Amino acid sequence: MALWREAESSSPGLIARLEALAQAEQVPATVSEALSDDPAYGTTAKLLLRLRDGREVEAVGIPMTGDAHRTCCVSSQVGCKQGCAFCRTARMGLVRDLAAHEIVGQVLAVNRADGREVRNVVFMGMGEPLDNAEAVAQAARVLNDVHGLSLAWDHITVSTVGRLASLARWEDLGLAKANLAVSLHSADPGVRAALVPAARIEDLGELRAALGRIRLPRDRRIMLAVVVIPGVTDHPGQIDALVHWIGDLPALVNLIPFNPFPGVDWRAPTDAEMRAMCDAVYARGIAVRTRTTKGRDALAACGQLATARGKPLPPAKPPDNIPPP
Repeated sequence: MALWREAESSSPGLIARLEALAQAEQVPATVSEALSDDPAYGTTAKLLLRLRDGREVEAVGIPMTGDAHRTCCVSSQVGCKQGCAFCRTARMGLVRDLAAHEIVGQVLAVNRADGREVRNVVFMGMGEPLDNAEAVAQAARVLNDVHGLSLAWDHITVSTVGRLASLARWEDLGLAKANLAVSLHSADPGVRAALVPAARIEDLGELRAALGRIRLPRDRRIMLAVVVIPGVTDHPGQIDALVHWIGDLPALVNLIPFNPFPGVDWRAPTDAEMRAMCDAVYARGIAVRTRTTKGRDALAACGQLATARGKPLPPAKPPDNIPPP
C-alpha cells in the first residue's frame, strides 16, 4: 500500500485512472456468436464484439488439440485499408485503429465465451497489424506478461502484408521473440500487385531484403502465407517464382485455401489441389504446410471476417488484371 500511496502522491489521480482502465467495460460486449461444428476438430466460435464507441469487430476462437484449448484470432483494426482482393474485410475500408486494450479484450471475450483456455493468439483478424504497430506491440506485450495472459512469445503470431517501415522497427517494437507471418500470396510482381494493392508501393525485392535483416530466435522461421486460388496462385510458374524469391530465407510456406464469401466468384480449392501444390513446393526443398480450414460455413475462416450490420457490404469483384499463367 505504501508503494501505491507514493505513486499517487507523485502522480495525482493515477489510481483513479487505473481503476477506469480496469473496468469491465474494457472487455468488448459480445453481440452475437456464430458456431461452426466439425466432428474432426471441434467447434469454431466467431464472436461479433461491440466496442465502447459502438464500433464492432470480430474475433475467432479456433479449436486445437481435440478441442481442448483455443487459438484466438484477433482483429487489430475496424476494417482495413489494404484492399486485398481475396479478403472480405477489405470491402469495409478502414474505419479506425484499435487500442491495445481493445485487442487484449478480444482474447478475454473468447476465453469468457466457452471457458476453454486460449493458448495461442494470432493477429490475423480484421485489419493490417503493422498499420497499427504501436497498439499491436503493446497488446502482444500484455499477452506475454506474467501479469497479463502469460503467453509464451512463440505462441503469439503477428501477420502483415509487408509494411516495410514497421518491419524495420520489429525489434524496437518489442516483437523480436514473436512469430512473424507475412501475407505474400504470390512472388510474381504482377499477380501480387493485383491481389495485394500494397505491393504496388512496396515491392517484392524490398520486402525480401527487409525480411532478410530480421534476426529470428533460434530454430524459428518466417511464415509466408500463400492463399491458394485455383488457376491464379497454384500453377507451376507461381511455384517457380515463390521458390526463387525465398532463396535462403528461413521460411515456412503456409498454404491457405481460399475461403469464398458472398459476392466473389473464385472457388475454394479441392483437397487434391491443396495436396498437389503442397507436394510441388516441398519437392523444391521448401518447408511447407497446409492450413486446415475451420469455420468456413460461419464466415469465420481466413479472409471471411467483416462487420456491416445494418448495411450491405459493397460488391466484391476479383481483379481483372491478373497476368495469365
